[in-house]
Amino acid sequence: MPIRPRSVASRPPKPAAGKRTTPSAAVRPSGLHFPNIRDIASHLHFSPDRGRIWLDDRRMVLLHAEAFHSLRKELVALVGVEAARGLVTRMGYVAGCRDAEFAKRARPKATSFDAFSVGPQLHALKGMAEIELLKFRMDIGAGILYSEFLFKDSFEDEAQPPAAPFGEQSACWMLAGYASGYASTFMGKRILVREIECRANGHAQCRAIAKPVEDWADPELDLPYLQPLPAESSARSPGRPRRTPRPQPSITTTALARGDGSGPVGGSAAFSTILHQINRVAATRATVLLLGESGVGKSLFAREVHDRSPRRAKPFVAVNCAAIPEELIESELFGVERGAYTGASLSRAGRFELADGGTLFLDEIATLSPTAQGKLLRVLQSGEFERLGSTTMRKVDVRVIAATNADLQDAIRRTRFREDLYFRLHVFPIVIPPLRERRDDIPLLVGHYLAKFSKLHERHLSGITPPALAALLAHDWPGNVRELENVLERAVILSDEGQALERSQLFAARASEHGRDMMELGGDGELIPTDIDDDSREQRLVDDFAARLIDSPAVSLPAAQDRVILAAWKKTGRNVSAAAKLLGISRAQLDYRLKKLQQGATPSKAPVSKIKRKTTTRRTKK
Repeated sequence: MPIRPRSVASRPPKPAAGKRTTPSAAVRPSGLHFPNIRDIASHLHFSPDRGRIWLDDRRMVLLHAEAFHSLRKELVALVGVEAARGLVTRMGYVAGCRDAEFAKRARPKATSFDAFSVGPQLHALKGMAEIELLKFRMDIGAGILYSEFLFKDSFEDEAQPPAAPFGEQSACWMLAGYASGYASTFMGKRILVREIECRANGHAQCRAIAKPVEDWADPELDLPYLQPLPAESSARSPGRPRRTPRPQPSITTTALARGDGSGPVGGSAAFSTILHQINRVAATRATVLLLGESGVGKSLFAREVHDRSPRRAKPFVAVNCAAIPEELIESELFGVERGAYTGASLSRAGRFELADGGTLFLDEIATLSPTAQGKLLRVLQSGEFERLGSTTMRKVDVRVIAATNADLQDAIRRTRFREDLYFRLHVFPIVIPPLRERRDDIPLLVGHYLAKFSKLHERHLSGITPPALAALLAHDWPGNVRELENVLERAVILSDEGQALERSQLFAARASEHGRDMMELGGDGELIPTDIDDDSREQRLVDDFAARLIDSPAVSLPAAQDRVILAAWKKTGRNVSAAAKLLGISRAQLDYRLKKLQQGATPSKAPVSKIKRKTTTRRTKK
């Protein structure tokens, strides 16, 4: 939907011949204001005890502005102004792209302007700058965006003296990069934001313009700072060769790209470390030992090793050693000849033979009997074994991946596990951290399982609410990914069709665990506990409103009541009956209050006079 403020022309005014316009002479659009920021702030959650801050499903950090200024000065001294500007600008560009993706989820039913306002409001919420619009025009369908705005109290230039240390360049590199990335992702086309005035250069304010790249006469002045590689540094020594970046290995951080959604899902640093280790060992013939708590996904990572190895076209055979009775484990692993024991009427191949040329995954390896451990050691050493009841030696080419949640060192001390077998298995150990130590994976896992179970149970959900996500991020997950999977499947079944998943549907039997250590922003910017019910939350909003009213002696109680009445009337599309219902009063009471507003000297006298005729019209009975 196009947004065209009345005070803004369809295109920026062109200067008359021989005259020079003053950039700061713009007029702010009347009637164009950002919506209330409370809905955006509700997506910001704090977990002080665990050292985490979340904006929806993205982890955030608080950083001293002085630390940023120090880093930027060192970058300038190390690589030069041009290269440093490119690094900082691209850093802001990436952040803007991520926030634009968040904006589309945060206000899905809002107007185009309200949805776009998420970016400027996040500028303020993060402490970067306050955005003041001077001119604004947007038509997403036509690909039109033109905006002039101020970076008020920009954190990037507040510590910089005029004209230093960047010469004639503007100082708000990250802010301009952020705005470019946000607008480009939101509009679906390349938008360039240029700061044309900056306090660091002696101007009274930081002023910027945003419009598509093709609408700029000289976009080449700014585009190099948005390219993946930095511009050639002016501080580089003459004759010094430019170092070519080393290509990095491509790592799929989520198995959803595989197409079947059957692999491990994640994106945290710990998850990436595991995949790096898998990439290193997959192409070899080494035995892999997966260690970790129950439910962390050891079987999925074992399959990932096989799928990334040259054996991917061969069989992958998985055996849960704990699920097979001790007297049958040998026959299951190594096979059995006819007549080897009572009931063995046919010869049968074991799992080693079935996995010949491929991979054999032995889960819960610590539960093997001493006899089975000895035979397994022999296979690992020579690749040879005998079927149960046979004297014929068979040779196979099998790669073994073992997994356990037990402490094998303790099992060795208790003589429950062979030490020589341990060293055979411990060629390349991979420790998979519990879910509580890689919470950054939770948002990705939530999206994966919601899609999976919605399809499985034929439910259609609109997503997950911020309080519900906060509860998932705060939970300790003793059952790890398996517990998360079960919780989300139950929540999908309990949720209402077409609605977002609520916090109360997650831990139905353990309501006390909902986000027990998570906090969020209150109305006055303070941190308040997230784990409060909806009634308490609404009461807290009322208390915040009352506190702000008391702190402002210029606003009286009658004036506050008048503002609430007008706000309800406008929110309901000037429907008096609906507004009365929203306020919890009768239609006659609201009609009376609106008449009094019309008779008194109020700021909203004009619009109230319009509704007076509408609300006082009555049908006359004949």
